[in-house]
Amino acid sequence: MKMYLAAMLISVSTAASADTLHLVCLGAGAANRQSSTSAYGFDSNGNSAWANALSDRSVGFDDQVDVEINEGGASRIRLPRAMLPRLRGGKDGWFELADVKFSDMSITGTAQVNFINSPKVHLDRRTGHISINGKAGDFSGECRKFDPAKVERAF
Repeated sequence: MKMYLAAMLISVSTAASADTLHLVCLGAGAANRQSSTSAYGFDSNGNSAWANALSDRSVGFDDQVDVEINEGGASRIRLPRAMLPRLRGGKDGWFELADVKFSDMSITGTAQVNFINSPKVHLDRRTGHISINGKAGDFSGECRKFDPAKVERAF
């Protein structure tokens, strides 16, 4: 009886992990960064003034995105560090993937980074292409599926 129960528990846990789609996506993107410049000026009458100017600039990066998709449960994503703002939620680098929608051609959702920034995630199921677009920047890459229980180590 104990063997039967153990076998049932193993098959249930295996079935639950089989429903999870694990993806590793390699690619590149551009992160939006703010830069500031200060200037000091004076005239011949002794008057002076300070001025500050803020501007946005785009910084390129190469990185990896990890995605775990559960059709019946919580899904999550690990975004490139260059796209993360200083104030953010998440746990251990992972962010909830909300509003996940499945079709034959794509999987879409939004990454819940913070109350202002929720980048849109689009996965093309035919080509394996991923695109992430948000206030902090953009990322584009190619994904491949893997099984964490069977993945071979590089070294």
